[in-house]
Amino acid sequence: MSRVPRFAKPAAALIAAAAVVLAVSGCAFLKPNSLALTQPQGTGPVRVHFNLCTLGGSGFCGPNEDEESLQYVAGIAVPPGSVPPASFTAVPVGGGTPIAFTRDDEVVPEMTAAAAAIQKFLGEAETPEEIKEAEELRPFLGGPWPPSGLQGVGYISAPVQELEGVAAEWSVDADFGLPTPADGGPFAGPFATSVAIGFREVTATEPASRPLHCARFEALPQEGEAFCSGSLQQAQIGTADLRIAAPAKPAQAFVGGSAQLAFPLKFGGAPTTPPTFALSATTTVKGGKTKLGSGSFTPGPANPTGNVTVSVPNSAKPGTYSVTLTAATFQGSTATQVGKLKVTKPKLKFAGVQLNAGKGTATLKVKVPGAGRLTITGKGVAKVKKKANKAKTLKVKIKTTGGTSDQLGNAGSVKVKVKATFKPSSGISVSKTKSIVLKQH
Repeated sequence: MSRVPRFAKPAAALIAAAAVVLAVSGCAFLKPNSLALTQPQGTGPVRVHFNLCTLGGSGFCGPNEDEESLQYVAGIAVPPGSVPPASFTAVPVGGGTPIAFTRDDEVVPEMTAAAAAIQKFLGEAETPEEIKEAEELRPFLGGPWPPSGLQGVGYISAPVQELEGVAAEWSVDADFGLPTPADGGPFAGPFATSVAIGFREVTATEPASRPLHCARFEALPQEGEAFCSGSLQQAQIGTADLRIAAPAKPAQAFVGGSAQLAFPLKFGGAPTTPPTFALSATTTVKGGKTKLGSGSFTPGPANPTGNVTVSVPNSAKPGTYSVTLTAATFQGSTATQVGKLKVTKPKLKFAGVQLNAGKGTATLKVKVPGAGRLTITGKGVAKVKKKANKAKTLKVKIKTTGGTSDQLGNAGSVKVKVKATFKPSSGISVSKTKSIVLKQH
């Protein structure tokens, strides 16, 4: 870095493009037009790709002019809330040594300050000659970083030994998880990024463990300072994001019955080609089976619902179980959500008996646990059937038949035993008995 001349201030007339080219030549820099974004799995993380290459004396990719130990700095700006990788590796193209980058919190404030100083520095150009020189510098110095609306993430590399006369290139792929909006819905996109690059020398007296400080372009860089660019390249992509919401409330099913859970499927973004999702479902109910309303969906104008019907075997124990819906793209991205299913045994409850002595009958009140059919039977009593469309109290008239009616008429009272059997619309039957003394006078 000591070979960079002092830049005159406040005038920019003495800015020399050759000085900056000299500063970066022999170091890894962002390869022109290499920044690209993809969403490899159809949904999920966005892959930020770019290439680094050594710069020759011409200022473009070419052989190193020096042999030295360097440490590289990378700033990647992404939408706020994106989930950055802890590290990434620059993989050599055509052979060489990989460069390992690790996230470093010092990078963002230093690169931001350096980028602001660069813009101030370049903005001092006034004459046509100075403006021309400033524009020649921009490919190496870059623009504001991070750009408005994006947040920066910084990385610094392990020391790299550059060899004189060797042209090297590295490929970088860093995956960033999509942000989660405040409402928990899908990320609408687009996903934008901006990359800035820097480097510094590593020596016995200036170790790689020292604090990072980027030169501010106000004077000749001091020993140990880093050269940090502003935004060198920008890109954006229309993304796809799927979030599965949990059912509004837990579903309920009787043992031996079934229940349906409705999972809202919320899709966001504007990808070039909307992905198609395959749906699958599982449950923790032992022996339980799941059935999907549809096995796949492709996003359209309206967000659909993933309906899952769970069949509960007769052997199931009452309890609260999980039902998981998974949506997967053919590239391997998945979204999941868990709903709750409460399994119970249907129960009957007698809620009282009202006698009608004038007619020798009784009205039996029976609380049923849901939709289904209630049947009343018993020796010497008339069979009665009643339907319920929900959990409610049914009133059933109990009256005698045959010899039991004669006994009631002769004795004025008779004891009968009735059996109430409830068959839910979905589930096993449940029965309960009750003795009633009928009177007539």
